[in-house]
Amino acid sequence: MTSYPGQPPAPKRTLTRLAIASFVVGLVLSAFFVWRVVDSVPSTPSRISEGPVQLKSDGLTVYSSVPVLVPTCTAKDASGADIPLERPSGSQEFTVNGKTWYVVAQSVDKVPAQEVVVDCQDDQTSATYYAGPKLALGTFISSVLLGIGSFLLFFVIGVVLLVVDNVKRRRARRANTFPGGPGTFPGGPPPHQP
Repeated sequence: MTSYPGQPPAPKRTLTRLAIASFVVGLVLSAFFVWRVVDSVPSTPSRISEGPVQLKSDGLTVYSSVPVLVPTCTAKDASGADIPLERPSGSQEFTVNGKTWYVVAQSVDKVPAQEVVVDCQDDQTSATYYAGPKLALGTFISSVLLGIGSFLLFFVIGVVLLVVDNVKRRRARRANTFPGGPGTFPGGPPPHQP
């Protein structure tokens, strides 16, 4: 908007810039949390009968191909030391590409990424056993919630800033339309008309 002599200058676009920055920050944070969601999605576990299992992230989970009671499973780390296992509380399972795995046991302690050897003894079922990293369900859920929350928060902040900027500009336009206030005219009072 052009200002004329005697008129106040047009307001700067600081709030609009802040709103755009808010939208960008919201998108960047959301993208980060989407990446965390994708990263925490369980991958297909490895079959333990095919030899040592390479853990690509912390923790160890043992799965079965069908629901089983309590098989006897043992695990050893890369140095040959025993990895303590515990049965999960409640029933846990996950499905990837139409295949379902049932959690049989998980490591008690945090097992660093390494090659492990797992063995399960089961004479009652024909289940196949698998092993993989520990499920990070908490990370998955928190990443989803934080991704949605950060996007909404910064979107709302950006919209509020745009609305405030719009109101300020509208008021500035009104003030520029009547620079001397109501009832004043440039060059003196208006001619008297009968």
